[in-house]
Amino acid sequence: MEIYDSLKRSKVQFEPIKEGHVGMYVCGPTVYGPSHLGHASTYIAFDIIRRAFEYLGYKVKLVVNITDVHDDMIKQANKEGITIFELADKNIKQYMEDLAELNILPADVFPRVTEHIKEIIQMVEKLVENGYAYETDDGVYFNVAKFEGYGKLSGIKLEEGETGKRVETDKYDKEGVADFALWKKAKPGEPTWPSPWGEGRPGWHIECSVMSSKYLGMPFDIHGGALDLRFPHHENEIAQSEAATGKEFVKYWMHAGILKVDGQKMSKSLGNFINIPEILEKYDPMVLRYWRATVHYRSEINYQESTIEAAKAALGKLRGYVAGWRAAGGVGKVDSKFRSEFVKALEDDFGLPEAVAVLWKVVKSGKMSDADKLATVLDFDRVLGLGLAEFKGDEKQVTKDTKLKIDKLVKERDLARKDKDWNRADEIRGELDKMGVIIEDTDDGSVWSLK
Repeated sequence: MEIYDSLKRSKVQFEPIKEGHVGMYVCGPTVYGPSHLGHASTYIAFDIIRRAFEYLGYKVKLVVNITDVHDDMIKQANKEGITIFELADKNIKQYMEDLAELNILPADVFPRVTEHIKEIIQMVEKLVENGYAYETDDGVYFNVAKFEGYGKLSGIKLEEGETGKRVETDKYDKEGVADFALWKKAKPGEPTWPSPWGEGRPGWHIECSVMSSKYLGMPFDIHGGALDLRFPHHENEIAQSEAATGKEFVKYWMHAGILKVDGQKMSKSLGNFINIPEILEKYDPMVLRYWRATVHYRSEINYQESTIEAAKAALGKLRGYVAGWRAAGGVGKVDSKFRSEFVKALEDDFGLPEAVAVLWKVVKSGKMSDADKLATVLDFDRVLGLGLAEFKGDEKQVTKDTKLKIDKLVKERDLARKDKDWNRADEIRGELDKMGVIIEDTDDGSVWSLK
C-alpha cells in the first residue's frame, strides 16, 4: 500500500518497522475546554485510518496524548477558580464522551503530560548535555540553530539573524523560527514541579517527543495530526527528539486537512466557532462521520449546512437500504470483486471518497442478493465506522411477507417500465410510497429502501 508522507512530500510504499504491526501516535487535545469541530474532523479521519489498517490485517498500537498543563489550561483554571487538575478531569471526561458518541475507537494509551514529568526532565537534561539546549533566567530553551536540518518537515528555513530569538509561550508561532521553551521556570499562580533548573513546568512541544517514544519506541511508524501542527509543533518534535537520541524520530508523517466553516477559518472572533457537544446536539454523530468520509483525509474540508444535510440524507438512505436487506433474512457473503475495489481505494493513501463510491456501487447493484449486499456493506463499515450493524434508531422492520410483497411490486413496476406503461409504474410507486418504501432506478433495475 502507499501513503502520503508529509516529510518526503510524496506517496511512498508503506513498510512497517515490524511486519504486520503499526505504531501510530496522533496529537490529542489540550483539555482547557471541549474539543471543537476541527478536532472532530481530525479525530474521525485518523480513526478511519486506524480502522483501515486493522481491516487490512495490521495490528495497530495507537497512542493519543492529553495535554493537561499548558498556558491555556492555566488561564482557564484561574478564570474558573479551580486547579488545572480539576479542569483537566472535567474536560477529559467530556473528551471521552465525545469520542464514544463519534464511534471513535479508544487509543491503546492516553498518556497525560502531568504523569510524565520525570521523563520530560530526563529528555531536557539530555538535550542540555548534548549541547542543544541552554538555560536562561526564565527557563531552558532548545537552540534551533544547532540542529542541522531544522525545517525539513515544514520547509521553513532558518534565516540569518533569527537565531537567539526565543518564544516563551505555548502559543503557535507560524511566521518565524525561534528557540522554544523546553522547561519554564516557576511563575506566580502556575503549577510547578522540582527540576535541576528549579521549580517549573514543561514547555508544550517536549511532551509529544517523550510520550510517543516511551510507548512506541524510536523510530515508530506513523505520527499524525492536523496540518496546522506541522509547524512549529511537529518540526520542533523532530528537532528535540533526534537531537536527544541521535536516532530517526518517525518513519512516516501524516497530516489531516484543515477544517473551515463556510469557507472561512473557524474562530470565536468570527462567530463561527463550533464545539463538539454543540454540533452533536444538532446532528447524529454518524452523519458527521459520513460527511468526513466523503472528503480525502489530506484535503481541506469545508463545513456548510448544505453539505451536512446532504450527508444526513445519504446516510438516511443507506440505513434504509440496510433495513430492507435485513428483512430478507439469510446469511450473505461479502462480494470479493467489490471488496477488492474497496481495498484498492484504501491502499491508495486511504482514498475514502473512492471507498464510499464502491459502497454505493454495492447498494445500487442489481446483480447481488440482499443478503450479500448486507454482508458486503457491513464489512466495509468496519472501516467507515457508521454503526450500521448496531443501528436501531427509526429503522422500520418489515416481515418476510411484507418484503415479498414489496419485491413483487418492484418487479411488476420494472415490467411496466419495460413495456412503457408509465401510468401503472407510477401507480406502483405510489403504493410503495404508502408502505414507506423509496424506489430508485439503476442500470441493473430498481432497488428499494425504507424511508
